[in-house]
Amino acid sequence: NRRRSIMPIFHLVVAAASLWAATAAAQPDSVRYAFPTTIVNATRSAQPAARLTYAVSVVGADTLGTPRPAVSLEEILRIVPGISVDNRHNLSQGDRLSVRGLGVRSAFGVRGLKVVLDGIPLTTADGQTQLNNLDLGSVGRIEILRGPSSALYGNAGGGVLSIRTRQPANAALRFAPRLLVGSDGLRRLQLQVSGRVTAHRYAVGVHQVQSEGYRQHAYGKMRGLNALVHRSVGENAEVSFLLNAHDAPYLFNPSSLNRAVADTASRTARSFVVRQGASKKVRQTQGGISIRYAHGTEDVSQFVLYGIRRDLENPIPGRIVQLGRSAGGVRYVRSGRLHTLRYTAGIDAEWQRDQRDEFKNDGLPEGDVGQMDDARIFDRIQYGERQLDQRETVRSIGPFLSLDVPLNRWWTLSVSSRYDRYRLAADDQYLLDGDDSGVRSLGEFSPFIGVNFRPHPLLALYANWATAFQTPTTNELSNRADGLGGFNPALDPERVRSAEGGLRARHPRWLIEGDVSIYQLDIRDMLLPFQSERSESEETYYRNAGRARNRGLELALSAYPSAQIDVQLAYTYSSFTFVDYVVDDVQLAHRKVPGLPPHRTFASVRTYPFRSIFVGIDFEVVSDYFVNDYNGPPPGSDAARAEFINGGYARVDARLGWKYAGWAVFAGLDNALDQRYNGSIVPNAAFGNRFFEPAAGRTLYVGCSWDGILRE
Repeated sequence: NRRRSIMPIFHLVVAAASLWAATAAAQPDSVRYAFPTTIVNATRSAQPAARLTYAVSVVGADTLGTPRPAVSLEEILRIVPGISVDNRHNLSQGDRLSVRGLGVRSAFGVRGLKVVLDGIPLTTADGQTQLNNLDLGSVGRIEILRGPSSALYGNAGGGVLSIRTRQPANAALRFAPRLLVGSDGLRRLQLQVSGRVTAHRYAVGVHQVQSEGYRQHAYGKMRGLNALVHRSVGENAEVSFLLNAHDAPYLFNPSSLNRAVADTASRTARSFVVRQGASKKVRQTQGGISIRYAHGTEDVSQFVLYGIRRDLENPIPGRIVQLGRSAGGVRYVRSGRLHTLRYTAGIDAEWQRDQRDEFKNDGLPEGDVGQMDDARIFDRIQYGERQLDQRETVRSIGPFLSLDVPLNRWWTLSVSSRYDRYRLAADDQYLLDGDDSGVRSLGEFSPFIGVNFRPHPLLALYANWATAFQTPTTNELSNRADGLGGFNPALDPERVRSAEGGLRARHPRWLIEGDVSIYQLDIRDMLLPFQSERSESEETYYRNAGRARNRGLELALSAYPSAQIDVQLAYTYSSFTFVDYVVDDVQLAHRKVPGLPPHRTFASVRTYPFRSIFVGIDFEVVSDYFVNDYNGPPPGSDAARAEFINGGYARVDARLGWKYAGWAVFAGLDNALDQRYNGSIVPNAAFGNRFFEPAAGRTLYVGCSWDGILRE
């Protein structure tokens, strides 16, 4: 029934696009129109977007340059259909990203997406991504592949997020400081310097963000350095150096609330969370070198070597986690053309080593409870008995090959395949409760086949079929509900089969362009989080659901009715259901996968009434969704069904800016109507039904910046 409800919509869109292209084609013979040439590199080789067999979105400099606080990816990616960014409104937890429902399980960090910054992965070998190193104020371009991408990237069931730093200025020295202040003690300082010196081009940025947070116990401070240097070597080669450093001396976590408290006292934090000193401090450094060599016009090789170091101290309710991580990898890609066939081939080798120590959390001394608001909290937290001491290692290798074959002037066939081999090992060094050491070996073959049909230069249709997988992360494997060390032997990888169809169209006279895609994902052993029903601690464990099915439709439109106005629309329809899933002897088939709204609509109107004035208004409407697997009270509970539903909301944001001679002054009002809603939830938070993470109310920010050339 759901398929029948979606297919007529898709057929209607195809018919409308064909009519659209036919009217656009009714031009004088001397006039020819085609797609603007948008080159996409996220496919691991440069290709025109119009010829791809993927659903792809590109967020360019015009959107990224709009005045924003630059503290959450939600500000940037709301315009992209199919990708959900849950802004958790505290710096400790960060954003939760999911694409087509994959990744929603993440308790922290990003899962289900391969995230690449300037060609170097932020995603570690076990498939987890920490976005600490990402400075949103320096981003110049984002490419998003929506849908399974394991045939190119391995552990990337949801897709790919490829981020590029703003490129260096074509001048000897460009200087760009920026200051922003806002509600709830938000302060963001940023300085970027870029330019060129002989054969070198460089971009260096530093930033600091500090906030008291919308809620109690939500203080945070972090700072970072981002440096990118390109050096030309002869006419055919370029060497790039990337360095990112992140230091967060304190990030307090206010945690989640039940429905009644979230509705009536959204700024509060539970007393147990405050007594336990829930917070984290993080240091992370990543560096890499990339060598690109052009053998010919379309024959290019790229070699990448990178490394990551991360140190974390993380008191949470119930325990204290200390993690020291070293990780890195080597990547090689060769792309080119043999007659009409285009190929991309390569290999990725990655490694990761974690030293994980866990202790019982005895909380803060009584006199310090509610009095701490900075890094002193880590000197006052009381460590209890040791609970875990183990070394965890991950090694993976994945060769891949992708071929694009033009069958004729209208049809292109794309075929890709990759084989990944993983070795995950846990060395238990806390032997008082026995030796729980163990090794898991996983292997996966990921094929992809797609076609692109271009009956007209203004219209492109595509379809694809693919498989994908996601391994459990070391964190998911080591968090065992039975309290033992080592890795959970019952936790298996998540496997996906995907079918998708879509189109891209553009009308040159009406100045409208858009794309639509429809898909179905069949997921086996979906990884889902859960918490204990008998403990107030927030230890999150994981289990596999039998089978689930994700179906959806994604629509994006951009219109430019005049030189002073542009309008953008993104709509996402999602129907994510369990097909076979038994929990505590209860069959949950046909129930909705929690944490994902069935409808999400975003619209943005930007206008430039005068050359130096900018005005923007954003509208977002999100529907209700369930917060637990049962879609209501679990068996034996007398709680109301409303306690297990996150209510929908409508939100309006407004922005205003003025530019003159390199100077810019701007202001914004987020959630202008002061709607009370929850920006994210904790799926399956059992004890006390504490699912909800309240979003900020009406929020004001103002700022100024200067961007100028100091030396030509």
